[in-house]
Formats: sequence, structure tokens, C-alpha cells
Amino acid sequence: MTSFIELLQIYKWSLPSSILMAAVLALIGSQWSAREKSAQIFVLGQGASLGIVLGLVINILLGTDFHGISLVAGLSLGWVTLLLMDQLIQTKSDRNHIYLTLFVFFLSLTYLISYLTPALESHIAASYFGDLAVMSDTGAQLCLLAAVAFGIFVLKFWRSLSLASFQMVNHSYIHRTWQNRAFDVGTLLLTTMAIQSMGYLFTIGSLFIATSFTATRSRNLQSYLIRMLVISVGGTALGFAVSLLSTNLPTVPCVLLGQMLLGLITYTKK
Repeated sequence: MTSFIELLQIYKWSLPSSILMAAVLALIGSQWSAREKSAQIFVLGQGASLGIVLGLVINILLGTDFHGISLVAGLSLGWVTLLLMDQLIQTKSDRNHIYLTLFVFFLSLTYLISYLTPALESHIAASYFGDLAVMSDTGAQLCLLAAVAFGIFVLKFWRSLSLASFQMVNHSYIHRTWQNRAFDVGTLLLTTMAIQSMGYLFTIGSLFIATSFTATRSRNLQSYLIRMLVISVGGTALGFAVSLLSTNLPTVPCVLLGQMLLGLITYTKK
């Protein structure tokens, strides 16, 4: 027990940061799922991942270790990806195959860059699979701050965002409010920061696992929100604890399996 408490002291920033980030990502994912735009987030995440890798290449070429370069590059390419999908692809009647093609394109470029830059191999593995246990304190603090700020925004405007999602999927949404524009920007920012510090697998899993188990089993919007937060927060804490108790287990798979376990439990309860 003493050693476990000591471990918690080591992860005093990464643990709360990953738990809160998982919760806010679940809130984000639920809105994008309701808008039938889940595939877009996969592409956005991969585009941001490519930008982060390009930022790492720039650091190698310059001989620096400034993580801000990767964040800016990830945000920039992620924003270009978001604009591309909104302005060009949204007008198509069948878009999923285009999203998948874009995803494969970004993934191929990422692998090509990592192959041409051997020093990036370990960074590529970390950016995809992630390891919450080795997240830097600075990265964890920034993610925590961003998650708190955007989480407050999403919860404050939860009903209006949900109404907009309903209207979008029913093609009755005419005017884009500032809340929805802020939601798009916040999605880009939080997704990029989470991928950089926690990995692509953690980010995508946290976006969609909770909503997958709660979308058809909730009685109302409040029940849906509570169930999602229970799955994301409880599952992340459970998975993190399991990985710490058995140091041979990686954190991210344990966290995502923990979310799925709680998801199954809540799914069986009406």
C-alpha cells in the first residue's frame, strides 16, 4: 500500500490530467457522434498526428527540443484538415469513403516520415499507443488546464450544443452560433493536445467508448451525461490503478479496457 501511494505521488499530475481529459473527450465525442461525424474526428486526429510528427522532424533538424513546435504544427495541419472536410467534402452525398482515404493518406505520410527519420521511431510508437505513466508534468498540467476550461464550456452549453447536434443530423440547422464555432476550435485544440501528450489510441478511445455504451440506454439527456462521465472517469481511474499495481501492464490499454468494462456494466442497467 505504501509503494502504491508513493506511485500516486509520482503521477500527481498525469493521473488527474488523464482522468479529466478522458471525461471531456467523452463529452466531445458524444456531440460529434450525434452529428454523425465520427469519421471526421478519426481523420482530424490523424491529420493532427501527422502535424505533430512534422514538428518533431523540425526539432530534430534544428537540434532543439521545443514541444511547442509540435503542438503548433499539429494544430495547423488539424485545422487545415477540418477546413478541408467542412468546405469540400461536406458537399458530397457519400463521404465516408473519402474520409477513409484521407485517413490512409495521412497515416501513410506519417509512416513514411518516420521511416526516413529513424530517430522518430520511438516517438511514433509513443504518439500512437501512448503511455500516461511517462507523460511530462508540463504536458499534464497544460492538458489539465485545457480540459478544465473546455469542460466548463461544454457543460455550460450542453443543452444548446445537443440541440444543434439534433438539428444538424435532421438538416434543420441554419445558423452557426458562436458556441458551435468555439466547440469546433476546442475540439481541435483538445484533440491535438491529447494526442501529443497521451497518444492517438487514448484520444480516439476516450472520444467514443463512453458514448457507444450510453447512446441507446439513457432515458434522457441528463442520464446520458451522467453515464458517460461515470464510464470515462471511473474507467480511466480503474485502468490507471490496475497498471500501477502491475507495473508490467501499459497504462493506455488498461484505461480503455477499464472504460469498456464500466460501459458494459452500465449498459446492463437501465
